[in-house]
Formats: sequence, structure tokens, C-alpha cells
Amino acid sequence: MRVVMTGGGGFIGSYVLARMVGAGIDVTLLGPNTGKSRYAAALVEAGDVRFVRCAETFYEEDLLRGALTGADTLLLLGYLMPSSTGAQRLVDEFARNVDPLIRLVRAAEGHARHVVFASSATVYGPLLHTPLRECDTPRPATPYGVAKLASEHAIRILCQASGQTAAVLRYSTVYGPGETVPRAIPNFIRAALTGAPPVVRGDGLDEHDYVHVADVADATLAAVQRATNGVYNVATGTATTTLDLARLVYTLAGATAAPVFDSSTEPARSRTRVVCDTELSRAQLGFSARRSLSDGISEEIGWFRCRPDLAAPPALAPIRLRPRADAVVIAAPAVAVSSPTAMP
Repeated sequence: MRVVMTGGGGFIGSYVLARMVGAGIDVTLLGPNTGKSRYAAALVEAGDVRFVRCAETFYEEDLLRGALTGADTLLLLGYLMPSSTGAQRLVDEFARNVDPLIRLVRAAEGHARHVVFASSATVYGPLLHTPLRECDTPRPATPYGVAKLASEHAIRILCQASGQTAAVLRYSTVYGPGETVPRAIPNFIRAALTGAPPVVRGDGLDEHDYVHVADVADATLAAVQRATNGVYNVATGTATTTLDLARLVYTLAGATAAPVFDSSTEPARSRTRVVCDTELSRAQLGFSARRSLSDGISEEIGWFRCRPDLAAPPALAPIRLRPRADAVVIAAPAVAVSSPTAMP
């Protein structure tokens, strides 16, 4: 089997790359560079993985068609984070992620018979019921979610027209060793390891479905190997509140600090509940998440302890903190938690 992939040097991509190399799959990385992963770069340098350098816009059609010749699967894990906000963020999401993806999938016509795309559970938006099922009507509420849903639709339209199969994987909140972006779990770990209390936005009762990156890699490999055609949640089906998550991280890290709550969050906003049904992925991909949240967080804590250069919390603007019965008030800002939403 031959796979051409984008994003092989990213957080999730490096895990998927390791799974594919271990399974004996012939892999070609596609993009402007091999990404941040030293593992991916080492595989390319050793000649175990091919690398075709191209512009991140994927305008070079002849180059792309040459790279895709003889490929069985096009695996799309690449994502470019815009630095903009507001309405401009939506424009930039389409320019940096949706448009290039469409050009790449079109270049794969007549070459790769199967396409696998890393989407996100954020496409569901603020639905009122759980668990979220693949048949639910998506109502994304963020530029990121809108762009992911637009990419899903574009891939299905193009693949149906060309006779290709397409597996769309809606990852829930992915975590694990190697995660450095400012999301809930790494932020809480950084705070615990530096002796700061966890800062929780809102009331901390938002619920999210946290899935270990190694489980995500297993599901992605299954979608590549089985060439399934459909949309699949990649999740655990288990809900964890942000407050419970903070307490679990501090317990596993051996840290003691009461949480503080960020009062700058809109007090009237509705709580987020992102818990995914996993029956379809179990039936068609043979996937079930195996790693417990406690074991996975312990692994990530160990990884951060081995990387003291990454343990320092990022500098943040001052925030307003409100006390609760189980909280303390501190004068200086601690490590605040942004949305736990997963991004490949």
C-alpha cells in the first residue's frame, strides 16, 4: 500500500506516520517542509519515507500529480492555523485550509482511489443533546468548525464525482505526549508542574470527550487500510468536565492547588457538551479507544517533565478571577485554559 499524506510532521500526524511505517506502508510526505516532528525528519533523512516539497497552497498541479501517481490513499492531516480573529479568521481559514485542500483532492483524481480527511467534532456546533452522532445536522459555531465542515462537503462532492471513496474522521479533543498548543490538558499540566493553581474559564462544567493521540492514530490507520466510505467519530464516548479534568491532572502530578475561575467569560453563555457516539467507528473501522484518561494524562505529565523547556506557562494578559467555595484568589494571572477543541 502506498499513502501520500500531509501533516505527517504534526502532533497527530507523527503518531499516524509511525503507525503506517510500522505497518509496512510506503509513505510520501507532501508539503513545504517535514513539520516540527524530529521523528518525521529522521525518517526522511534515512530514506524510509519520501518527501516531496511543494507550496502549502498546492498550486503546483504537475508536481502533485507526479507525487500522487500510483498512490492508494491520500491522507489529509495538514492544517495551517491562521493568526487572525473575528470575520478575517473565517476568510483566512478558507484561504489557508479549504482552497488548498480542494486543489490537492482534485490533483488526486485518477490517482489515489481513497481519501482520508482529519475533521473535527467542532463541526457539530452547540447541539443540545449527547452523544453526538454522525447523522446529526452539523451547526458549527466557529470559523475553524465552518472550515472543517466546508472541507468535508468539498471532499465528498469531488470523490463522488471521480469514483473515489472518502473517510471523514471527526476527532474529538485529542491529547497526549507531544501536545504543546495552549489547550486545557497541557495548560493544566504546565500549571501543576510550576506550582500555579489551575485557572478555569466559566464554571468549569463544560463537558468534552478527550481521546488519546495514540488511539486517534489507530483509528486513522484503520480508515486508511479498510478504505471505508463515510463519516466517523473518533472519540471515547465519555464526558469529562473541565473542572474534573483540572483536579485529575493535579492529582496525577502530585500537585495541590485549588482552582480559580476566570470571570471574564460571558456568564450567560450556554455550557458546551461535546460527547461523541462511537458505534459507527466501532462497526466499520473496528475502532475502540483503549487508553484511559488517567493513563494518558500520566504519560503526558511524564513527557512534560522530560521537557523542562516546554513546562513554563505562556505569558498571558491579566484576567479577572472570581472566587468560589473551593477556590482561592491570586493576585497574578495563572495559566488560563482556552477551548479544549482539537486541531490536527
